[in-house]
Amino acid sequence: MDLGIKKKKVIVTASSKGIGFAIAKRFLEEGAEVIISSHDEYNLIKAYEKLKPLGKVDYIKADLTKAEDVERLIDEGYRRLSGLDVLAYVTGSPKPGNLFELGNEDWLNAFNLLLMSAVVAVREAGKRMKEGGRIILSTSMTLKQPIDNLDLSNVVRLSLAGLIRVASRELGPKGITVNGIMPGWTLTDRVDQLVKDRARREGRSEQDVLNDIVKDVPLKRIGKPEEVANVVLFLASNLATYVNGALIPVDGGILRCIL
Repeated sequence: MDLGIKKKKVIVTASSKGIGFAIAKRFLEEGAEVIISSHDEYNLIKAYEKLKPLGKVDYIKADLTKAEDVERLIDEGYRRLSGLDVLAYVTGSPKPGNLFELGNEDWLNAFNLLLMSAVVAVREAGKRMKEGGRIILSTSMTLKQPIDNLDLSNVVRLSLAGLIRVASRELGPKGITVNGIMPGWTLTDRVDQLVKDRARREGRSEQDVLNDIVKDVPLKRIGKPEEVANVVLFLASNLATYVNGALIPVDGGILRCIL
């Protein structure tokens, strides 16, 4: 099936590993031209070398906690690609911790990483995209269901739901859609970090913690980054031309809320 992805010009943020890397890989496999980015140049070059055999890919170093870096990423990516059809926004995660462990600086860093970077990226991409453009923001299931000891993500990521709704209404008349996905537990370095942190806090083995997580997932397993990437691909494809302002869980059914 032709998804209409071939030759599309795509920027994927935070894509040196994990979900971002998987998204970039799937776009390249479908024939898109892709810019990857990360604040870590070593990991970025490693990712670039892995992706290079799959198609037309380039990389730009950018720190998502710095608004000027995000502006430069979108502008330079647009110029290198000679256009922009898809922005797949992914970000790293803030440190774990609860309300009484986290300091003011932690909250400010989380704001810059999770929200301000998304605002700047959506704004700058929206300026440059033409009709048919797609903006997809990867958020988290914490938008619907807080996770213990992830207070920064629980609180700050929630604002992305508002950004998606606002941007979808403001960019919709230009023929540009804005949607979000909410990944659940996914096999990434971040999940490994959280499992280790929880095991340390609770004095249990990492395997016991992992078993507890899987127990709550109706599909009885943790997701793969590629499975998240496939939903992003769908939202960027010809199959999702009337999907706008949506937030789609990709969580194996772990969310218990109705709406």
